[in-house]
Amino acid sequence: MIRRIPLNALQTGVYSILSSKQTTPVYDSVLEGAEFPYITFSDYEYEFAGSKDVDIVNVTLEIEIWSDYLGKGAINGIAEDVTAVLTAWPIDLSADGFRVLSQEVKNGKGARSGTEFYGVVYFSARIQNVGPV
Repeated sequence: MIRRIPLNALQTGVYSILSSKQTTPVYDSVLEGAEFPYITFSDYEYEFAGSKDVDIVNVTLEIEIWSDYLGKGAINGIAEDVTAVLTAWPIDLSADGFRVLSQEVKNGKGARSGTEFYGVVYFSARIQNVGPV
């Protein structure tokens, strides 16, 4: 069996659903001069979890939320919105030959970077390769 990694499909699906279901701008790569607050994609991890006949991958995406507001309120509110969106609406990857078996927000954190405050939402999905596109 040829294994496939669903990273591009999942990131595209997460981008699409976050862009349509909440109001904070979402970037794959932050544009120079982008105004705060915004959401961007950061690190990811994946692990093969299927068998020799079933191609399943567990993926965790780090979704960062950035703000120039000195308090935590703005980040906390956006993190709540991101969590609600990613747990309320299914992500459809069928056009890319994948099926999302489960999706959840595992946890998150907030921290400072210089004068900016940011948050991270850890989103996990279990995804099956159901065939070529």
